[in-house]
Amino acid sequence: MKFELEYGFNNQSMPKFKEYEIKTIDDIKYVIPKVDKDNIILYSIVYFEDYEENDQPLIDFINLGKLSLENKEDTDKLLIEYVNKYGLLGLIHNLPVNRYYTLDTKVLLKEFNNIPGIEYYDCFNTMEVLDYFKVFFPTATDKEIKEIIEKSNKLLSQRSMEKFITPDLNKLYYENEKYYEQADMIVSYAQTLYKILVELKKDDGKYVDHSLIEKLESNNIRTNLNCDGVTIHIRSLKEYIDENFKLFAIQEKKYLKLCKHCGKAFTAPNPKTEYDTFSCKNQKNVYQSRARNK
Repeated sequence: MKFELEYGFNNQSMPKFKEYEIKTIDDIKYVIPKVDKDNIILYSIVYFEDYEENDQPLIDFINLGKLSLENKEDTDKLLIEYVNKYGLLGLIHNLPVNRYYTLDTKVLLKEFNNIPGIEYYDCFNTMEVLDYFKVFFPTATDKEIKEIIEKSNKLLSQRSMEKFITPDLNKLYYENEKYYEQADMIVSYAQTLYKILVELKKDDGKYVDHSLIEKLESNNIRTNLNCDGVTIHIRSLKEYIDENFKLFAIQEKKYLKLCKHCGKAFTAPNPKTEYDTFSCKNQKNVYQSRARNK
């Protein structure tokens, strides 16, 4: 069933550092903030509502997945280009099933996650809160991590409304120069989104891999019904991409498609549009003409 839905994102935001780089720690590649020679770290604020009209964070992310599958040697370069433009995904919020996980003794992880050492089973996995934070703060000491957890819980106890909690927690985590995200976790998610889109766009009777599509699961996404439609309350770029992708999948007004020539993702207001650019359309016509004249 298809729905026509007016939607919007609330005015949530994430701090974004000016530049990032990739660094290997204990044989794991991380995307980390880049510090200049004076040890000054500059950051800006990303407002998700600013992306509502152009959808580029979603499109660029899907194409990161596509290109990283086709050109593995360029993956690090493509990843840094994306993160420098949009920031990290905010994965620390995305994996727990329990929304305010710092208040608990353990983090309940959703079924599909890419944390090293966590096996996939048909059940949930748990981690100690301290160990979970070490995934995202690998160079921080236990003392530093405990201080972050304590500050998180203090913020949760002081705030009475969700809209005030998220910005404070985001600032606490993402403005910390020791908050890192694993490169493989980001790239794997981009590749999964691209593969899901390929499955969703199958229209030739081929078997659709529903088990792959079902991997796109979101935790703790709040929505509100209003006079104009639905407002989605998101806490991270990862949640923004997830929800935007799902909305494209069910909407008839705006189509998320794959170019029939180059294979890149793009949005088209017309359901009959098959190419992302006139160049692709012209090149395809040239190739077809040459094939007919052989």
